[in-house]
Amino acid sequence: MINFAEVKRSIFGAWLLARFDQSGLLFFENSLGAFWRSYWAALLAAPLYITLIFIRASDSMYAVGPLSAMTIHTSNYIIGWFAMPFIMLYVCRIIDKEDQFLKYFIVYNWATLLQVSLIFFIAILAKFGVFSPVLNGFLTFIAIMGVLVYKGFIARITLIIPSSGAFGVVALDLMISLLVESWTAKLLMGHRLFGG
Repeated sequence: MINFAEVKRSIFGAWLLARFDQSGLLFFENSLGAFWRSYWAALLAAPLYITLIFIRASDSMYAVGPLSAMTIHTSNYIIGWFAMPFIMLYVCRIIDKEDQFLKYFIVYNWATLLQVSLIFFIAILAKFGVFSPVLNGFLTFIAIMGVLVYKGFIARITLIIPSSGAFGVVALDLMISLLVESWTAKLLMGHRLFGG
């Protein structure tokens, strides 16, 4: 179980890192317990994710029933939070950074809560017509670029790797996300993951 003080401290640390202030690392523990507690960020982000689904949903996106769609989206959400750590555990072993694995994903998970919040905020403003479609697309693009830079910064300072290595970690993260999203889209359209 996590307490409110740790949630507040972790979010504040992630916010400092979003400003490229490395002192944000001081607000995170480096332990297995803190790693598992960082998945409270996934629970806190879940309502935002669900709302984003409803905002972006259209009839053309679904060829399955509501229950199947909910199951697919839920699976996508869970896989999205665990696929990267699973793969990065082996990557960290290969590059001899296993000692930094827990710290990286503790920070990564809490930072993801901020990232989801940012995308949610832009989507809400667009939904209520605050932005034109063109401006919304531009702001979304800028937000995504900012998120990628943020992820790279976190990878560099927590894994203690050069910028080129951080770029590789972000590229891996992006590829995993795109793969999971493509699988989700196929399932929602009633297709099998493999073989059509």
